[in-house]
Amino acid sequence: MNKFHLSIFGGSIRAMRADASGHLDEALAASGGRPYAGRSPDERREQRRRRLLDAGLQVFGTVGYDEATITLLCATARVGNKAFYEEFPTREALLLEVATEIVGSAAERLEAALVAAPNDLEQRVRAGLTAYIGYLTEDPRRVRIAYREVRIAPLEPERQFASVSFAALVAEQVAQLGIGRHAQDNLLLALALTGGVGELLNYWTTAADKPSTERLVEELTRLYVAALR
Repeated sequence: MNKFHLSIFGGSIRAMRADASGHLDEALAASGGRPYAGRSPDERREQRRRRLLDAGLQVFGTVGYDEATITLLCATARVGNKAFYEEFPTREALLLEVATEIVGSAAERLEAALVAAPNDLEQRVRAGLTAYIGYLTEDPRRVRIAYREVRIAPLEPERQFASVSFAALVAEQVAQLGIGRHAQDNLLLALALTGGVGELLNYWTTAADKPSTERLVEELTRLYVAALR
């Protein structure tokens, strides 16, 4: 399951920020890497990047990608526009990294739940979905970013890659349980089940009367068990 974790969006993030990182490294080298206010240049850069990521969670997760201007992101992070571009080449690059953190943390909880669950299809499905959905919905900003805003932003290849990665996890679990011969090595079925999770979570983000997470888990568990058994 390790390949599922932060491989989901990671490769694209590295490519998108390579140029910006190079420019910042040059600037730090020119300054001689002198400490300021008791913090090294690397520490200051890390703190600045963290503020931008936190701002991304807040802004993308509340007003959304379309309204998330560079000016608003920088004001929320308390950094200048120039500092933003030293860390991220575009708004999409920031959104991508915020989404990666969210999905990565959710995946860690999913994996822990699967490891601890009995070797039974329904119990394992229920445990994994409870952990995954529970983490995402405990902060509505997480669901909105991971399952709505990445659809709005021009990040379709990355989103498709994430779906295939999740589908691979489904297929891996099927193989471990040794059930559902029709489901083994069946990427289309796994993608269909993955889409079910995405659609319900996307609905949850916009519904005025949100269904309980227990209801989401119940319906998805019924779907998974019926499809995989």
